[in-house]
Amino acid sequence: MAPKVSRIIAIASLIVLVTLVSPSQAKEFQSSWEIVESGTSENLLTAVDFGDQVWAFGTGGVMLNSSDSGLTWEVAESPTIVDIHHSETGFGALLVAGDSGLVLLKQDQDSDWLDISLPEGSQVNGVSLTGSQSVVVVGDGGAISRYENGGWESVSLSIESDLMAVSFYDDELGVIVGANGTILFSDDGGATWDYREPPEETSGAEIVAVEFYSPVRIYAITGDGRILMSMSNVVSGTEVGYLWTLIEFERHYPPASNEYVLNPSDLDVELTSIEVVTTTKLMMTGAGGYLSISTNGGTIVSQQINPLGNESDFNHIQMLTGFIGIAVGDGGAILWTEDAGVDDQVGFVVPEYSNFGVFVDETKVMFLEGFIATVKIVAFGIILGFFLGVTLAMCKTSPTSLRYLVERFNPRHVRIAGVPILAIAFYLFNSAIPGTRDLGLQGIEYIFLPVGAPESFARILLGIALTFLGLLFVSNNGKFSKVKIRSFKLNPWRVRPLNTIATVYTDFFRNTPLIVQFLFIHFGLRLGALIQDPGLEIFSFDKLEQDHNFITDIFATYDHSEDNYGTLIGGLLYDSAFISAICALGFNSGAYQCETIRGAIQAIPSAQMEAGRSVGLTYLQTMRRVIMPQAIRICIPPMGNEMVNLVLNSSLAMIIGYAELTRQGKLIVASTFQYAYAWGMVLISYFVVTWTLALFLRWMEEKTRIPGLGMTGGD
Repeated sequence: MAPKVSRIIAIASLIVLVTLVSPSQAKEFQSSWEIVESGTSENLLTAVDFGDQVWAFGTGGVMLNSSDSGLTWEVAESPTIVDIHHSETGFGALLVAGDSGLVLLKQDQDSDWLDISLPEGSQVNGVSLTGSQSVVVVGDGGAISRYENGGWESVSLSIESDLMAVSFYDDELGVIVGANGTILFSDDGGATWDYREPPEETSGAEIVAVEFYSPVRIYAITGDGRILMSMSNVVSGTEVGYLWTLIEFERHYPPASNEYVLNPSDLDVELTSIEVVTTTKLMMTGAGGYLSISTNGGTIVSQQINPLGNESDFNHIQMLTGFIGIAVGDGGAILWTEDAGVDDQVGFVVPEYSNFGVFVDETKVMFLEGFIATVKIVAFGIILGFFLGVTLAMCKTSPTSLRYLVERFNPRHVRIAGVPILAIAFYLFNSAIPGTRDLGLQGIEYIFLPVGAPESFARILLGIALTFLGLLFVSNNGKFSKVKIRSFKLNPWRVRPLNTIATVYTDFFRNTPLIVQFLFIHFGLRLGALIQDPGLEIFSFDKLEQDHNFITDIFATYDHSEDNYGTLIGGLLYDSAFISAICALGFNSGAYQCETIRGAIQAIPSAQMEAGRSVGLTYLQTMRRVIMPQAIRICIPPMGNEMVNLVLNSSLAMIIGYAELTRQGKLIVASTFQYAYAWGMVLISYFVVTWTLALFLRWMEEKTRIPGLGMTGGD
């Protein structure tokens, strides 16, 4: 009894050490946004920095300006009473527009407003200047209009999607975004536009805003809270605007809290505008008083405290410098900041990370999240690997041969069946040739054919298999005799198809590095994303119909409100890296577990299979009822080794961006620079998982030991 008690005490002590929960230091946050009196109750919809003044525009044609960087405001004379939704500066000019076709141009600070409105009934969703007297306007139904030389002209495109925003970097480079993931690019001032392919995840989304920040970088946002980016690539020679990627969030901090959500696919808010301050600093507004900032290009987004509360909607942010800026919203609301809206930490003392107690207190949440993330992929990886291992082991030990499949049929019928099989094989070879020739490979380069032309390679493999099968069938004489090749005698009828398939699978995964498998599955096959999209659709709230899902109930880290319950699935289907990690670990572990289980099956005396078959059981029934229950017991010790290896190999999931223990350790080291503390706690955390698993397997081995089997003796 004593050894067991000591083990329990040791495990409990380690768990307490890893998940140490001590009183948090008292800290409060207050917003660095200050409420500024605007002098109007009209909804302010847009703002812009023009010369030495800041302008704000809104409903009823209201115009406000400020000469002290937004601290005080006065109402300016407005030439219109139409709502002003859009504003833009550039080339020394100021442009404003309303949704109903109103367009006003101020060519310099001292000039009057010039009315260049579109014809009545026109819809304006976005505007951009391409010169001091030239404008591009976009609207519903793919409408694009250009103002040049004192008149408007339409740009004809075969597109029906609503265009929501336009942005030009200079008088040539421009980009348009819109509904259904529409992205258009121009390099001639808007005279012609070319389609650009959006990321697959946003192909049907509405892209509501875009900013052409620099000649090499463009940012855009979707209405459902996702951020897109396009960059030029010097290595590949790709120019900006051609390749668009979806920024994958690493964390999204909610307001006034130290908690965070790992790997959200979107910000879960209806975004209205984006302001690109620098190449890495982004600021966004959204419904429900949403204000946020990212200082690393969008992967970590921090929601800011809104001093007016979440009931106030903000429509636009305008930054005057990297830190000073304003946010305008409904009801004449204006907020001003001189620290980019970053929340001030009141009563906060910079943590002394060299003090281990302080280090643990500051990092325990991230360690716990990483610990849970590791346990998730390990648990599901073990389950997937086990079922794959059992299936493959049964295939490898299956006695089903080609002779067994055809000996019940008339030899003449078998020979006839061989003819169409050969015809199909010939067709596969013939259809695979163009795909292989187009690659231009020579000699040994053909070993990379599966990568360059996977479909052609599959046709060739299947063609070889069917050729072998067809020739065998055509030559069948009912005797299933051996074939003599020189001094060797072979019996092709003894080939076992299931064994061959299982052998190919295990050889592939056992002879390639696991880290490469992670990269290929996640970035090459994009398996996580392929499973994620239909999975989210299947498990959407509408389809759950109030029935709770055990996966959601166990792993949910979000609220279970009606809007979020089904679509989040507790971060499981929500994160494609999580799915890819499970698949990589499961597929690889299944290959190793297959060999372990196969050895255990072969350790069972063959007489037991014969006994099962003699009492009328089929092969599968005998395996399920007689052989496998014993084989699983025998292979528990070696299976334990494989499961422990799986836990350790789970650290490679960090390479695809999954936030397990090792990745969390890297993030903590990056912010605290305490290498010994961080990696020491990561080591202890892995030890807790593996040792607990090892103790469980030892207990399981003792409980399932087969009486009379194995070595015995001693006192």
